Amino acid sequence: MPTVVTDLEQALQAVTDGCVLATGGAGLSRKPVAALRLLVERGVRDLELVTFVGSLDVELLVAGGCVSSVRSSHVSLGPAGRASAFTDAVASGTILDREESEWMLLGRLRAASAGLAFLPTRAALGSELLDGAGIETVVDPYSGDELLAIPPLRPDVAIIHAWRADAAGHVQFPFPPEHLWDVDVLLARAARHVIVTVEHIVSSSEVSAHAERTVLHPYEIHAVVAAPGGAAPTASLPDYSADLSAVSSVTPATVRVVQGTLDCSC
Repeated sequence: MPTVVTDLEQALQAVTDGCVLATGGAGLSRKPVAALRLLVERGVRDLELVTFVGSLDVELLVAGGCVSSVRSSHVSLGPAGRASAFTDAVASGTILDREESEWMLLGRLRAASAGLAFLPTRAALGSELLDGAGIETVVDPYSGDELLAIPPLRPDVAIIHAWRADAAGHVQFPFPPEHLWDVDVLLARAARHVIVTVEHIVSSSEVSAHAERTVLHPYEIHAVVAAPGGAAPTASLPDYSADLSAVSSVTPATVRVVQGTLDCSC
């Protein structure tokens, strides 16, 4: 069976200036930090970043000057403190905060993954989140209710971090699954190009022995990269937990590109 395993630098050639980039993980878990560090080092610019619950992924890319806008339902470092790069950049007007409710963002991704022109929902009706968003309404032909018509969001590239995969591209999460693992799968299925960094490359026989843990299949992804520790200092269970001290050390002053070398204390 053909392999989709490649190195990180080669895989990230799919991320270009101005593209819509989606990152997986939720809060301080499963953020594809190794991949994002390399993007900062490369000096990628003008990304529209999409992340369901943003944290260190947002901080790294914003502090590195890679982002023009962030579309998310929430951004913070949780117990590690304030997401200062993001909040300061939004306050100064350096980047655009495209905040959406959880159901608005999920609706966009579900519409894209299903190939729909829009997805009807009551989410955010009457909310200030709709101000200037350009989202139209439709009338439910059965009840006559007015609903939002959430348009699809199809990222150019999605990068997610997973537990393990085989060389063919069967991607597995551990059991019990982590919080919001299913949003990572939805991001991947909505995106045009999917990169998966993993803690472990295992044999196809090992994957087959635990087939119930497979969440993405070879036809759904484009590259698998072996990246042990690739989510650190966020968590990647069962291998390691989040390092809150390292997460909180990431500031615009500690993330910079100096003569092509990434200087990051995390």
